[in-house]
Amino acid sequence: MSKKVICLMLAIMLVLTSSVVVVFAAQPDRTYTYEDKTYQPVPSTNAYQVKTIVDEAVMGTTQLNNPRDIFVDKSDRVFILDSGNCRILILDKDYKCIKELSEFKHNGEVLTLAEGAEGLFFREENQYLYIADTSNDRIIISDLEGNVQRVHLKPESELLPDKSYKPKKIIVDNIGIMFITSANVETGALLVDSSNNFLGFYGANRLAMTAEMRMERFWRSILPQAANKLSSVTFQSVEFNNMFWSEDRFVYVVSSVDASVASSVSKLNALGVNVFPKSIELYNMRYTRKLPNITLTDITVDNEGAITIVDITSGHIYQYDEGCNLLAVFGGVGHQAGLFSQPVSIESDSKNSLLVLDAGKKTVTVMEQTFYGEMIRSANYLYNEGRYQESIEPWMEVLRMNANYTQAYVGLGKAYISMGEYEKAMEYFELGKDREGYGEAKGLLRDQILRENFALVAAVVIVLLVAILAYEQVIDIGYAVFWRIKKIFKKKK
Repeated sequence: MSKKVICLMLAIMLVLTSSVVVVFAAQPDRTYTYEDKTYQPVPSTNAYQVKTIVDEAVMGTTQLNNPRDIFVDKSDRVFILDSGNCRILILDKDYKCIKELSEFKHNGEVLTLAEGAEGLFFREENQYLYIADTSNDRIIISDLEGNVQRVHLKPESELLPDKSYKPKKIIVDNIGIMFITSANVETGALLVDSSNNFLGFYGANRLAMTAEMRMERFWRSILPQAANKLSSVTFQSVEFNNMFWSEDRFVYVVSSVDASVASSVSKLNALGVNVFPKSIELYNMRYTRKLPNITLTDITVDNEGAITIVDITSGHIYQYDEGCNLLAVFGGVGHQAGLFSQPVSIESDSKNSLLVLDAGKKTVTVMEQTFYGEMIRSANYLYNEGRYQESIEPWMEVLRMNANYTQAYVGLGKAYISMGEYEKAMEYFELGKDREGYGEAKGLLRDQILRENFALVAAVVIVLLVAILAYEQVIDIGYAVFWRIKKIFKKKK
């Protein structure tokens, strides 16, 4: 082989190798936030970066096929529901496969999952896996060796619809109550105890009364029933797409964004009531003045209370703090690292890294916080802990890296207002375009000035009152003297 041919082949290999490295290593700088009132996108420094892409080579097993759910336990073991291959994969903290469950032993029989299984949950208390075997209309409860403890079919209850039972997602609370979503149930999650007794429905989506729905309700009240059946408007709620059980015993749920739903992201208490302080607004919802095409597929909450939501349509990941304030939006649809094809599930580990299960790419993308992201989270954490003065430095660090981050200005305003430095708070609220915070700080500053100068103000008021009283007395005396003199002159005449 001639030297020219060898050189040409080496050059081609070098170009191809370089191209592969560039495509994998390049992480798009597409993180952003948006302005609170105008909802204009504001570019931001990356809050997360890709740590690794977990594929079959990393796991040491065969390629995933239509994976549907992921779970991370307290020791950072990763559980993947590989629906197309009808198996459960258990990975260690280094993402190496340590166990593959494709057969489950139950009363001398072998059970297998059907293609299309949707939900997976691991309960720390009893070390059991809860699998929503959707196509087989059942819940399988198994230990980590594949020994089935229980198999739950459709619970017996007159309240459940006659339609087929299709469990999709499942979570389990601290006392073993299962919360199950079914493909044919829009009245909330099914509450089922460990003996498969149906306890009721939980947390149905509250409907938002739009103008169209109000008009429909009016016409239905005056038109005959036959005419009402022709209407296409429905008052039926939207089912949950996914759920998350948190350590503080709240249930976080997501639904597809729909005009009829009051909130597509909710934090539900024991009564199934949304307790979020305000509604979570997804990017561009108000700015475009129309409902975007958003399908929320999963939600997770990390150790510091940050709420992370994934949208399968746009590939975007939205992250909020406990007060529903937007921290960052990142991700998107694409082939580069940090972009996704079909993100179906998301989890966070003990280090607050995010694991995004991508059914399209058949991988798990592990994203770790950047220094910028750590500073944002640190500032929020310190403020929520009441350590206001300590939160100032990380907020300042955030602004040194990204002067466009309005939430940092608002955070500084809140810190200074909590410390009683209202003038500084007003400055930062103004920079953060927070009118409500600015008005609050201004009112508190006015009250503070009045308190600090109360003695002077009181003295001035007293002097004025005395002056007014003295003036009135002088006038009265002058008036009396005038009439006295006038009477004297009349008598002389």
